[in-house]
Amino acid sequence: MTDPTADRWTTVEWTMDQLDTKRMANQGLLWFALGGVAFVALAIRQAMEHDPFASWWNLVPFVGLLVLGTVVALVLHEGVHGLVMARYGAKPQFGVGMMQGQVPYAYATSPGFRYTKRQFWWVAMMPTFAVNGVLAVLVFTLPWGPYLVLPAAFHLSGCVGDWMILKMIGEQPEGTLVEDTRDGVILHVPNPPAR
Repeated sequence: MTDPTADRWTTVEWTMDQLDTKRMANQGLLWFALGGVAFVALAIRQAMEHDPFASWWNLVPFVGLLVLGTVVALVLHEGVHGLVMARYGAKPQFGVGMMQGQVPYAYATSPGFRYTKRQFWWVAMMPTFAVNGVLAVLVFTLPWGPYLVLPAAFHLSGCVGDWMILKMIGEQPEGTLVEDTRDGVILHVPNPPAR
C-alpha cells in the first residue's frame, strides 16, 4: 500500500559537509573575540580582587580550567540539546564526528523524530542561552572566574554552527518539519497544494 501523504512533502537532506567551513570559522573567530571581550569585562572585578595571575604557579589551574572548562562546556552544550529534544518527546543520542574530514564536532541527535521549526529553534538555541548564561555567572562571581574566560569564549564561538543551521532552516516555508541526524538535518518541506 502506498502512503497517500507522500506527495505532500519534499524531503531535502542537508549535511554538515555542506556547511561553509570558511565562513563558519570567520564567524566563530568574530564571536570568540566578542565573547572574549564580554567575558573579560565580567571577570575584571574578580581578577582585581583575587589576582588569579599573581604567580607562575597559577598557570597550572589556569591551564587545567582552560581544558576542563572547555570540555565541560561542550558536554553541557550537547546535554542541553538532548534535554530539549527529550522535552519534545525525542530520544536523543550523543557522539562525535568529523565535519568534512577535518573539523571535529560533538553532537546530540534524534534520528526519526520530526520537529516543527519553532521546536527545532529551541533545540538549537537553548545551549547558547543556558550554557553561556551559566558561564557568565561563574566568570562574574567566582574568585577563579577569570580562568573561565577562554572556555566561555570558545563555547560562544562554537554556537555558530547551530546558528548557521537555524538560518538555513529559517529560510524554509512554514510547516517544514526538521529531523535531526548525526550528519545534519533532513527537511520535510510541505509541497504547495495541487490546483
